[in-house]
Amino acid sequence: MEETYNIAKKGIAPFVKKGDIVILDGELGAGKTTFVRGFVEFFGINPEYVSSPTFTLINIYKGGEIDIFHVDFYRILEGNDVFFDELIELQDNGITVIEWGKKFVDELKEYCEGNIYVLQIKKSEEFTRELTFEKYTDN
Repeated sequence: MEETYNIAKKGIAPFVKKGDIVILDGELGAGKTTFVRGFVEFFGINPEYVSSPTFTLINIYKGGEIDIFHVDFYRILEGNDVFFDELIELQDNGITVIEWGKKFVDELKEYCEGNIYVLQIKKSEEFTRELTFEKYTDN
């Protein structure tokens, strides 16, 4: 999991800009929240503040120059249940990271003016992960 943390902090976060969306896809326990901890640390936010937003739907981590909006769509069944308009308004102030959001990537494309990235995290063994990072839009 330490490698997932470091990849987020050093390998991905430096390339994501204000207005972008990063979608995290992977089974329970794959390391999505661990990724977010590394990601926010790059932006000067204390990673200890990060917790899964499964029940709150969104956690906001305030940074010095940029905020991170950590969203969880695990319990969202359909696109009409999602507050896309509100998410896009937030994007003006930061980066949105969405756990379990891959099923809504087409709807998000309609609203997002920044880039959309998808990170697939696969557990290949108990302590081993395969990460695939793809850019879905080019804005």
